[in-house]
Amino acid sequence: KPQLDAFVGRMPAAPAADAHGEDASKWSRLPLAPREDEAYAIVSQVNYVAAGCRLFEPGEIADFGAASVASRALSLGYLWDNVRVAGGAYGGGCALNPTSGGFAFSSYRDPNLQATLDIYAAAADALSESDISAEALEQAIVGMVGDLDKPLTPDQKGQRALNWHLTGVTTAMRQEFRDQVLGCSPEAFRAFAERLRKAKLSVSVFGSEEALAAANAKRETPLPVKKIV
Repeated sequence: KPQLDAFVGRMPAAPAADAHGEDASKWSRLPLAPREDEAYAIVSQVNYVAAGCRLFEPGEIADFGAASVASRALSLGYLWDNVRVAGGAYGGGCALNPTSGGFAFSSYRDPNLQATLDIYAAAADALSESDISAEALEQAIVGMVGDLDKPLTPDQKGQRALNWHLTGVTTAMRQEFRDQVLGCSPEAFRAFAERLRKAKLSVSVFGSEEALAAANAKRETPLPVKKIV
C-alpha cells in the first residue's frame, strides 16, 4: 500500500500539456471513427470475423445484469454450437460491456466468413425462439455469478479496483448489477433478443483475398476490402 499511495501521489491533478505544449484533454474531444463495415485481406488460411454495435446508449438505465446473463448464454450456447462445433472455428462467442453499452460477436481462426456473419445475424431470432427451462436459466445465472466471483491474482484485483475508480463504479452499483443477475428471467432473454434484433451491426473481418471475394459474392452490399499483407 505505501508504494500504491506514492504512485497515486505522483499523478497530476489536472491534464498536463504534451511535448508540444498542447492541452492533452483535447484528445478526448476527437470524433469517433465512422460506423462502417471493414474487411482486410491478409495471407491466411483462416478468418477472423467480428461484428458489433452499441446496444445501449450512454446514460441509459437498463437491466444490465440480466442482459449480461443472456449475452453469456448466447455465447456459450447458440454461438458455441454453430460457430465452433458446427462451423469449425477455433474460438468464437459474444460479449456485452455494461460500462460502454457495446456488444460484439467474434470468431477466431474461422474456416468460414459469410456463413459466420449469417450466424451472427440470426442470433436474435435463435435467442428469442429458444424455450429456456428453469434449470437452464439457473445454470446461466450461476455461471454469471461464477464469472463475478472468480479468483483473482493481486495484480488483477488492483486493475479491477482501478477500473472501478476511473469509471465511477460504486459498491451500490455493483450490488445492483448482482441483484439484476440473480433476478434474470426468460422475459429478460426475450427483451435482450429484441434489442439485438433492432441493432445495426458493423462488420470487421480479416481473411484471405479469396475468402473475402467469396463472401462478397454472397452479399447484397459487398464489404470494402483493404489489402494490408
